[in-house]
Amino acid sequence: MKIINRYILDELKGPIILAVFVFTFIFLLDIVVTMMEHIIVKGISVFDVLRLLSFYIPPILTQTIPIGMFLGIMICFTKFSRNSESVAMVSTGMSIRDILKPILAIAIGASIFIIFLQESIIPRSFIKLKYVGAKIAYENPVFQLKEKTFIDNLDEYSIYVDEVDSDGKAKNIIAFEKPEDKSKFPMVLTGEEAFWKDNSIILKESQFVSFDETGKKNLVGTFDEKRVVLTAYFQDLNIKIKDVEALSIIDLIKGLKKVEATEAIRYKIEIFRKLALVFSTVPLAVIGFCLSLGHHRISKKYSFILAMIIIFAYIIFLNIGIVMATAGKLNPFIATWTPNVLLYFLGYKLYKAKEVRGI
Repeated sequence: MKIINRYILDELKGPIILAVFVFTFIFLLDIVVTMMEHIIVKGISVFDVLRLLSFYIPPILTQTIPIGMFLGIMICFTKFSRNSESVAMVSTGMSIRDILKPILAIAIGASIFIIFLQESIIPRSFIKLKYVGAKIAYENPVFQLKEKTFIDNLDEYSIYVDEVDSDGKAKNIIAFEKPEDKSKFPMVLTGEEAFWKDNSIILKESQFVSFDETGKKNLVGTFDEKRVVLTAYFQDLNIKIKDVEALSIIDLIKGLKKVEATEAIRYKIEIFRKLALVFSTVPLAVIGFCLSLGHHRISKKYSFILAMIIIFAYIIFLNIGIVMATAGKLNPFIATWTPNVLLYFLGYKLYKAKEVRGI
């Protein structure tokens, strides 16, 4: 029996890893397209883009592991049925329950790994993502402070750098604020010294001059220090991950007491969503096993069609529930766990039917 269980586990590894890889790549496509824009428009290197993409993989894996495992189990046991290996297992005295044991072991192992990703890897990945994103931005030629250089690639300001010291600080800076109304004159900022700090350029001993519609001076003032925030560029680099998604379940539970009621709903939704993904592996494994185990070749095509319907229905119902819960129309627990309850019910029914009918 142990030899057969080990054989089943060995045969499951390849299809599951392949299925998880395929689904992860599909989920990454939208991010990849956006990153391509950064490569072309903002001059970020392919290597830096790959570094950023690597930090998106852990949160995506928490979604693709359950469905990848589901599809991998179906592929593996369809092969067993086609080669009559499943019939041979039963002929040695194994019951449906015995065959299911190594599958449940993989499902439980996948759940534990998802918890590890959620509680340890994802929070660190999100911190690293923001750090690397800012580092890439600072290193980008667009942001290099060079002598006699006019920087016009920023969203809100154009900056002229006259001199740069050996320590990297610029001297005699002129910044032009880009008005939304192109017919208006831009406000002009000057600074004796400038340097980068926390997604902003700091102007020391700065002055500003604004103009009226005729081009005459309207307002003049001075600052000891002026911070020109350049958030748009940096926000573009950190896409597709919300701050609440980067928190572990433990941090979300702790944060519930510190946030307002509207924000608390988002926290509850994320807590229940993370737990729903953890507990989705077992029913999906059972359903994949029951749909693929058998000797009727004609039904195999329909089993895979039904499997795809189940996967997409689960994703759609989960997302609809999250939207309704966010809008306050549905309890967060009901919204995120109804798809799981349906999966457990379907898995139980299919397992009982398979026990009665056999292979």
